[in-house]
Amino acid sequence: MAVVIRGTGSAVPAQKLANEALDEKLETSDEWIRSHTGIGSRYVASADETTSILGTRACQKALEHAGVSAENVDLIVCATATPDYRGFPATACLIQAKLGAVKAAAFDVSVACSGFIYGLESAAGLLERHGWRYALVCGAETLTRIVDWSDRSTCVLFGDGAGAVLVENTDDDPKKRGIGEVILGADGTGGGELFIDENNHIRMNGRAVYTFAVRVLSETVEKLMEKEGISIDEVDLVVCHQANSRILSAAAKRLGIDPAKIVNNMEEYGNTSAASIPITYADLVEQGRLREGMTIISAGFGAGLTWGGCVIRW
Repeated sequence: MAVVIRGTGSAVPAQKLANEALDEKLETSDEWIRSHTGIGSRYVASADETTSILGTRACQKALEHAGVSAENVDLIVCATATPDYRGFPATACLIQAKLGAVKAAAFDVSVACSGFIYGLESAAGLLERHGWRYALVCGAETLTRIVDWSDRSTCVLFGDGAGAVLVENTDDDPKKRGIGEVILGADGTGGGELFIDENNHIRMNGRAVYTFAVRVLSETVEKLMEKEGISIDEVDLVVCHQANSRILSAAAKRLGIDPAKIVNNMEEYGNTSAASIPITYADLVEQGRLREGMTIISAGFGAGLTWGGCVIRW
């Protein structure tokens, strides 16, 4: 049995906010933001563009890409740190209703930027255990609602958006197609380095998170290749959480791999947390850069502190 990605989709709000729009308000500049983060713009959700609406749009596109109707979906997993409701109902349930996925079980995953990897592994396990066929795994965020727009160190980083994949439980050979080795991890002692405060604002120890991210990203990629029994020459692309271009560059150097293999699209979107990896998948598929037969490694890292990674044969 192999759990294979059949469709991808993404959605972003209508409003795009370029760095230049932040210059005067924050006493910063496009050059400073780009040089420190690699980010050139981000999308900002309106009051009507909720996390569940963005997630639904991304899921609809994934279904359309795969040619599968919502009525056939058995499971919906939504990774988000910014749910429509605090506590319940789950954003995945709201997406289920909007899609009309009447037979799907639905739940949320809350591990911030690592959420999509956790959600993908959760969906794969449930498909195999229950003999289900299709699952939607979505990362959806409206992070600009919880940034402190007076805090230059954090507010320039985050953006809104959603990405989704439709995965199918198949009879394919798992050595040739689908999700391979997976790593999940957490270190709760670092929970205070990145959190949402009592005023519902993101707070981050940037230096500590940077050091953690570079280390755990490189270690995760190395361990995945070892577990899968492959070399970096057999990996076509490394698709990581899009947090900061400096993190990706430092990890590439530490791994000793060609930086061109590590995909970077944060210039367009900023850090969209759990949405960043599936948004990147959708972009790569649309651009023709991610095709059937390719082998990729994905890794996410973020609040918790948490991390996760997987090998996927597309």
